[in-house]
Amino acid sequence: MHRVLEEEIVILSAARTPVGHFRGVLSDFDAVNLGGFAIEGAVERSGLGPDVIDTVNMGLVVSAGLGEAPGKAAAVRAGLLPEIHSRTVDTVCGSAMDAIVLGIESLLAGTARVVVAGGMESRSSAPYLVGPKLRRNTEHGQRGEWLRVERAGAYRWRLSENAAEQLEGTGLVDPTSYDGLFWPAERKFMRQYAVDFAARRGHTAEMINGYAAESHRKARRAREEGLFEEEIVEAGGAAADELRSEEWLARALAEGRDDVASAYNSSAPADAAAALVVTRAECAEALGVEPIARVLGYARIDGPPGEFLSAPARAGERLLAGLKEAGRPGDFTIAEANEAFAMQVPMFEKAFGGMEINVHGGAVAMGHPLGAAGARILTTLLYAMGRYGHRRGLATICYGGGGGYAMAVERLV
Repeated sequence: MHRVLEEEIVILSAARTPVGHFRGVLSDFDAVNLGGFAIEGAVERSGLGPDVIDTVNMGLVVSAGLGEAPGKAAAVRAGLLPEIHSRTVDTVCGSAMDAIVLGIESLLAGTARVVVAGGMESRSSAPYLVGPKLRRNTEHGQRGEWLRVERAGAYRWRLSENAAEQLEGTGLVDPTSYDGLFWPAERKFMRQYAVDFAARRGHTAEMINGYAAESHRKARRAREEGLFEEEIVEAGGAAADELRSEEWLARALAEGRDDVASAYNSSAPADAAAALVVTRAECAEALGVEPIARVLGYARIDGPPGEFLSAPARAGERLLAGLKEAGRPGDFTIAEANEAFAMQVPMFEKAFGGMEINVHGGAVAMGHPLGAAGARILTTLLYAMGRYGHRRGLATICYGGGGGYAMAVERLV
């Protein structure tokens, strides 16, 4: 699927929190709090009052323990009105990009006037999952005796007998890994698909580590020179991305030198949120606000889970071809492509030849906040375009289960 926009959809503003690593600088905040920081920052930068925003779409993968309607909760926490229309979107790592596309489609359908769209994730604060049965994995699922529990509050329970025995029998499940990175139909984690993908393509660990080293180098330089500062809104005192130390990187490289999907060359668990304010051009004019960019089109690819790593490149190629067929300008000079694994970068270079790719490093260096990732890379792209004078740019991201998104934007200021 791809769509070249005939009507002018514009971006008024974009903002993101810093990216914090797992149990790092943002670990005191859940996803709703992080989403609130990003939404508040984006709305403030748009020049609009909170009463003008009528719709909010926020991507989120791990929602367990956050209460109902996390997207609306984040919007209200940001100061938007309780009457806000809300949607919480789960398309795995494509959630934030999907939330933005759904917002655009609402604008085109006339069911929304001004949309905040983005994503949020706190992998640090996600709860562990227990039960409901003593887990005995079988080919068709999990069977066993029901856990024996009793009430311990309005929405809390505790084990009513033989607690140690029951805990030993059931174990704990990490939802950020299971819900975010595990394909249940084939009982495989995304890492295993990546290892198989590298083997099919003949990628060596040495080559992949070289691409990872460049991502780490560029991100470290960008942070040291303050190149991310303009796009970041403070989150509870944190105002800068949390990058791995050079000592940590050296140790990770040494420990996984022959691993094509190691801690050194794969994206790390992370916490963050990002949001954009989107509307139609005529609405922006009527409200007296200046947009920073327009959306030219978007594309989505779905396929076998084992091909998820190539999906963003294929989505980008389909979108660029669609724009060309529609007679639109094709001079795209910059791309922000989410690095789930460093082994994807050669595909990005081939698919997006002539473009600067991930000028400030990518998710291998910065971390991967699942449901926020698509909005994070689009926000970073927009600010990089403004900083370096790029007119047209492309954002792409893959997601578990075998899909990828691409979005093309044109900077206006």
